[in-house]
Amino acid sequence: METEMKRNVTLSAIALVFSAGLASAAEINPGVAQLAAQLGVSASEYTVVELNQLAAAKRDGDQSTVDFLLSHFNRAAEGAASVNPGKAQFAAQLGVDASQYTGAELQQILNARRDGDLQAEAFVRSHTNRQTYDIAPQPARGRDA
Repeated sequence: METEMKRNVTLSAIALVFSAGLASAAEINPGVAQLAAQLGVSASEYTVVELNQLAAAKRDGDQSTVDFLLSHFNRAAEGAASVNPGKAQFAAQLGVDASQYTGAELQQILNARRDGDLQAEAFVRSHTNRQTYDIAPQPARGRDA
């Protein structure tokens, strides 16, 4: 019952953060401050995304992800070609090549595995997530205009 209450409070805080709109990095709204306080970290040191990832990792008892986020290794230069020791370790834990994935993609793979979502994991591992789509093509001048 207590864990359900904590989960509801955390979800409420997350909803408050998102309902408050997008804030600049220098601006800390009450929802972000509350979520950071619940997690025992400083709101000025973490982004909303990092706080949400930290909350999920703590909820799931995933200490390696908690340590990864608290160390700020996730903020190192991103890109498939950049491989730092933290990213290499993270990729090794997932059993993938660190040079083939960004830090965000590694986190998506971890989340998909945690959720048991094989389709989401395959989506990221195949790099299909990198494809661009022309959803609303603009009409050409002339006949189509």
